[in-house]
Amino acid sequence: MSRIGEWLKKAENLARGHSKQADQIVDRAEQYAKERTGHKYDEHISRGADTVQRRYGGGQDQTGQPTDQPTGQQPGQPGRQAGQQPPPTQEEQERRMPPQG
Repeated sequence: MSRIGEWLKKAENLARGHSKQADQIVDRAEQYAKERTGHKYDEHISRGADTVQRRYGGGQDQTGQPTDQPTGQQPGQPGRQAGQQPPPTQEEQERRMPPQG
């Protein structure tokens, strides 16, 4: 394993052991990045921070539920991967269907 890989593994293990502190650091970094980019890339930055927190098991409240759900997504609903299109609405499905008869 490369030296960087070893460092990343150590950092991940440290974050798993101190997830509350790691959450605070990730949250501060997220806020800083949003401010520095003029809130132009907030959604991407939030998604990246959430991915980092999931990697070490952070980003959850006392009940084990994620602390922040993406807009419009209810707890327990499966999330979408980055770049994946949302499911079509009923209206879009009807438009796509060929005329019958």
